[in-house]
Amino acid sequence: MRANPAFATIVTYLAARESLFRILHKPLPFSRPARYLNYGLFALILINAIAVALETVPSIHQPNRALFFWLEAVSTSVFAVEYLLRLWVCVEQTRFSHPITGRLRYALQPLPLLDLIVVLTFFAPVDVRFLRIFRIIRLLRVLHLDIYERSIHQMALAIHRRRHILLASVVLMLIAIFCSAALLYFAEHAAQPDKFSSIPETLWWSVVTLTTIGYGDVIPITPLGKLLAGMSVIFGIGIFALPAAILTAAVLEAGGETDLHCPHCGRPMR
Repeated sequence: MRANPAFATIVTYLAARESLFRILHKPLPFSRPARYLNYGLFALILINAIAVALETVPSIHQPNRALFFWLEAVSTSVFAVEYLLRLWVCVEQTRFSHPITGRLRYALQPLPLLDLIVVLTFFAPVDVRFLRIFRIIRLLRVLHLDIYERSIHQMALAIHRRRHILLASVVLMLIAIFCSAALLYFAEHAAQPDKFSSIPETLWWSVVTLTTIGYGDVIPITPLGKLLAGMSVIFGIGIFALPAAILTAAVLEAGGETDLHCPHCGRPMR
């Protein structure tokens, strides 16, 4: 009995899609095609990052404009093909199994969105190709660096648990910046109308002072202004140290975690 050609074509199509899915999305630890492909993508991402940096050097960019252009064109083509292939085979996953809505849901995930942005950077009016370096995150598992991927996930989860206190500290920072700018404006405007011309203009002084950068381009000269500036600096050190302390605690917690946690509720999975 002869096989139905249409049925055989469908079987071949599905088998090819599943094989490609195993390479792009769920690679086996010792799969040579997956390793070669992802090592190649890893190298291409690094080459692009280096090229973006070298293009900012006129003595290198000017005589090699054609080389940089073709490197960008070829890289974008490779990334575009990879993105389309990932979009094609994503339906092998149960949650994206619907041929239309499943692919749309997949395309709206963070990493696929980043893949799309990488492709669109070729056509963007602003040069944001440096974002391509973030695609290395996707390749961590394939390159046997999954321990780093788990570490990133643990840190993100730990930060997510502290999101409310982190948001509260950011609000305190914004309040401190605005209040110090308003106080210095009222204290220094009469003496330095060109530098403390308005509260929005004084926000620059407030930001660089409370972050302890202090460029020195705008400084108070009146006794009251110096007093308020000193109080702002002392107060700002404590306020602006809060987010750093919160993030440090989150990193330490992530480093000490050994149990797996649910990515949705954060509860330990036994």
